[in-house]
Amino acid sequence: MGTKRVGLARTQALIENLKRELSLGNATTLNINRINSNYVRFVTGDWNGLTVASKTDTQSRAGFTMADGYVYENAVDGSTGASAIVLPSATAGALIVHRFVAQADGGQNITFTTASGEYYAAGTIMLTVSNVSAGQLMTRCTQTDWTQTSVSPSNGEIKTMDGSTENTITIATTATNNQTNIGAEIAFYCDTGGKWRWSWRGAQLGSGVVNATFTVTAV
Repeated sequence: MGTKRVGLARTQALIENLKRELSLGNATTLNINRINSNYVRFVTGDWNGLTVASKTDTQSRAGFTMADGYVYENAVDGSTGASAIVLPSATAGALIVHRFVAQADGGQNITFTTASGEYYAAGTIMLTVSNVSAGQLMTRCTQTDWTQTSVSPSNGEIKTMDGSTENTITIATTATNNQTNIGAEIAFYCDTGGKWRWSWRGAQLGSGVVNATFTVTAV
């Protein structure tokens, strides 16, 4: 019987087809570049390339669902009612930013809830306190997939997510001393389908301590 040889061109085609079939979580190679670039944005806070959308305090209190690829500049001040914000479906590479553009110190809660059946990824995040001056932007804190055990200086706090039940972040816009002053940001990034990682950069009001209620829970 004769010997069948596979030429170079055919070998290259087979390899290329195989590469196209590889996946990362629920992502194909077609959007790996997007996953990588959005991850860099997430850890650096460089939101270049995202779309800016504005929300009023009234819109926030009525509740709205965010969309992938947006920076939401929200004038919520927490003075007259709770705000319920919902994240879109957690697909690999998705990135969303919520920025406070008003001094949120009215005492009401603002919540960030995942889509049905989705959760915050397992891990911890350490919220730091700058304690410098009013309006001071704090260090960006990014969730890790390992458990942090030491508390940051100046009354910082560690938040822990179990990855399987917790779907709501609740922040009370407490008065006088908090981290929800103008410029505070919470960002959400998905590197595994169905799970959101998040980061926080506080903006100091008063002493800049972490808001009295700042929790991740199952609701």
